[in-house]
Amino acid sequence: MISLSKHKKIINKILIVVVIILVPLIYIKIAPVKTLVDILLISFIFAYGLKPISNNVSEKFNLKKRTSSIIIIVAIVVITVMLLYLMIPAIIKESSNFGAMMDNIELYIKDIARKLKIDDLPIFNSLYMQINEKINIFLGGFSNNFLENIISASENIISCAIIPIVTYYFLVDGELIYNKILLILPTRKRIVAKKILSNIDKILSRYIISQLFLSLIIGVLTFIILMLVGVKFALVLAILNGVFNIIPYFGPIIGGVPAVFVALIDSPSKAIWTIIVMFILQQLEGNILSPKITGDSTNMHPIIIIILLLIGEMFGGLVGMILAVPIGVIIKVIYEDANYYLF
Repeated sequence: MISLSKHKKIINKILIVVVIILVPLIYIKIAPVKTLVDILLISFIFAYGLKPISNNVSEKFNLKKRTSSIIIIVAIVVITVMLLYLMIPAIIKESSNFGAMMDNIELYIKDIARKLKIDDLPIFNSLYMQINEKINIFLGGFSNNFLENIISASENIISCAIIPIVTYYFLVDGELIYNKILLILPTRKRIVAKKILSNIDKILSRYIISQLFLSLIIGVLTFIILMLVGVKFALVLAILNGVFNIIPYFGPIIGGVPAVFVALIDSPSKAIWTIIVMFILQQLEGNILSPKITGDSTNMHPIIIIILLLIGEMFGGLVGMILAVPIGVIIKVIYEDANYYLF
């Protein structure tokens, strides 16, 4: 009996290892599986983030969960479609001004060089030509990538349309799905799993709510600042900056780049003012707002967070950076709780 029990444990461990190796390979190699997993994962993330809002709307207005979920999802879809409708044509139109932008930058640099009396130096002309060539290559690549992303998004429009539907079912039947999955586990391990998942939900919810609240404040402040400076698309750029601010440390820098780029289309001086005010906003966020609002919600060392962000960027780009810290929080809680409850 002892030998049989040992064999079963060895077989179970081997099966677990095989599953852990096979699942990522299947995800990477088989396109339909990757698409399906992506839809389920994105829908689950949306549903998890919208769950507190759905519950609050349901309680406040005495609505059924299904009704509140439909209202929230429809509202988000409508807002997203409106923003895309306003943003994409405007960006395509403004992209035709790249030539004028380059002329403005050229005049601005030459004017500064003339004031400093270095415009006749050979080293300045050589350096200027190299920088000008690099900027032209960057802008050409940016335009091509932007158009390619629009085409790619239009090709995946069916998948994008499915996400709100799956999100709705996760919102409405999330508890039922959760209980059904737990039934797979033995009774004793089910209790431990519930405790671990409860702790994950508590810590992760605290982190997400604090980050979303901080992002909302940053978005509003960005909109006010860009309006005062006179940068075009202030609302869209403010939303982008707010969204990117979810990424710790790197988010404010990434979110500030589009604003500077749009300001540069008008004039280099406006771009410089935008850099200054965005830098001040980043200092305000990093030194005052973030410590007050988010506090130590993850209880992780900054070095660990930076490493997680770099790994997330390596495997998933910007989306990977957004998900890196929440995934790190989940792994940390599972590790700590598993040690506490099982060992």
